[in-house]
Amino acid sequence: MSVEEEPSADVDATEEQPPRTRICRICSVEINAASARCPYCGARQFKHQPILGWRGALVCMIVAAAAVFATRALEHGGRMTFAPFLGSNLALLLPPGYQDLNATSQHGTATASFADPGNAANSEAIVATVGESGTPRSRMERLERTLANTPGAVRGSLFRVVFPGGLVAFEVPYTEDRIDYAVFAFNACGGAIGVRVTISASRASSLDALSLVLPQNAQPRCDGPAFSRVDRADTSVPLAPR
Repeated sequence: MSVEEEPSADVDATEEQPPRTRICRICSVEINAASARCPYCGARQFKHQPILGWRGALVCMIVAAAAVFATRALEHGGRMTFAPFLGSNLALLLPPGYQDLNATSQHGTATASFADPGNAANSEAIVATVGESGTPRSRMERLERTLANTPGAVRGSLFRVVFPGGLVAFEVPYTEDRIDYAVFAFNACGGAIGVRVTISASRASSLDALSLVLPQNAQPRCDGPAFSRVDRADTSVPLAPR
């Protein structure tokens, strides 16, 4: 998975040379480009690190197995396991111990939410909507504007993410109430369905690890009943005779 930082709308894009400073991904203060942590808010800067060494090889194995939705749990870094969730509308991976929150939605949208019962700050949610308005980038830019007007929310930069296979997504990380979040937006099913994946964690290191695995493996099932032209829960639609 490759990640590129996208320029913000309020940043001058006419600079002739790359600056030797960078913007903190959390508090947006300009800092030394070589700084591993922001001296103002303390946030680790190099959130997205290249996959290297034997740990990186394990991650690659996890992603390859998850892409075909293996029926066994997958090992990540020798510490964390992921189990597949295969619903009628959505398919995704779950960290250990996460429980279904039984989220519901109207026809045309499929929603699934999960959380760690021992720590509600650790959660995963996916929302997939037929005919979602706007592009994935514009949807994340809209989220940026919302966060900018949310008291207590500290947002990071907008990132362009390329999943294995070439699928392009956009990510906005932010912190609120001492919980770290990462929100990803992309289109699936030939662009017919807009997907939004939200991950939260009580520790930034945990969020970083989850962000490498969960978003790219959260996908709608294109032929799912929630995405059909007929609402199968609509009692006015007669059932086909047996």
